[in-house]
Amino acid sequence: MVYESYDINFTQGTSKVHRFHTKDGNTPIFLIHGYFEDGRIFFTKKGKGFAPFLAENGFDVFVCDLLGKGESTPKIKKEFNHSQFEIITRDIPTYLAFVRKTTGIDKIHLGAHSWGGVVAIAYLSRTQDPNIKSMIAFSTKRRIAIKGWRKFIGVDLIWDKYGTYLTKKHGYLPAKKMKMGTENEPAAYYKDANIWVKGKKWISPEDGYNYQQELANVKLPPILYITGKGDKLLGHPKDVKRLLEETGKHQTNTLQIVGKENGFKNDYDHINLLTHKDAPKDHFPFVLDYLKQFE
Repeated sequence: MVYESYDINFTQGTSKVHRFHTKDGNTPIFLIHGYFEDGRIFFTKKGKGFAPFLAENGFDVFVCDLLGKGESTPKIKKEFNHSQFEIITRDIPTYLAFVRKTTGIDKIHLGAHSWGGVVAIAYLSRTQDPNIKSMIAFSTKRRIAIKGWRKFIGVDLIWDKYGTYLTKKHGYLPAKKMKMGTENEPAAYYKDANIWVKGKKWISPEDGYNYQQELANVKLPPILYITGKGDKLLGHPKDVKRLLEETGKHQTNTLQIVGKENGFKNDYDHINLLTHKDAPKDHFPFVLDYLKQFE
């Protein structure tokens, strides 16, 4: 397996793109990480994780570090302005154009973890990209609507109230310092994501694009929504299912909950659904079989 990395320049800085492939690598797949993290949710430099797994099984895998995160430069600070709207309308199209130019292949797969799936679906809603073969959405929800103490503490208090306070104080969300995640977040990105996490309506604050209305009329590629039985908050099966339904009953969607009651080894949570040592032999083959349907 070959590892390579590339730099893509944007107005705010340089984004790192990681590539895993073999000499026999075929169809490309582009992976987008979620909130408070970087591309390492999909790989380790020792060749472990979902991205190397796919590469070893014949895919040409590209993983981005969104601006300010991972090996991208510069790091997020007060003056760093990067919005969710830019990710959806500028960054994702740029990444996909790079993958297509680098490989010479137009038809590719898309994959994402957590909030990365939300911005990816938003991109697909706006563009109806005809060259996306399928999409894998790990632990992806748009709105956290479950009830209980975990939601009250984790979302209402820490994410919303405390996150808003920290963002106003520092000019960005210092998630690393506050042990909220492994990467900080720009103020503009946090503000927009917070609106969608809390609200029933799915509307762009920038241009009024109504995703709920538009998704009722557009055709998305087949999407596999996969989440862990042990994900109690950030990718709770009920909220993942809610997003699946929000994208429209006419879409070719599949929901898979990964847990012992469904024949898997573990009740995976939000993170170890991708990082657990059992994943490559447990549910990664299920995802691989799903992708191969569209080859």
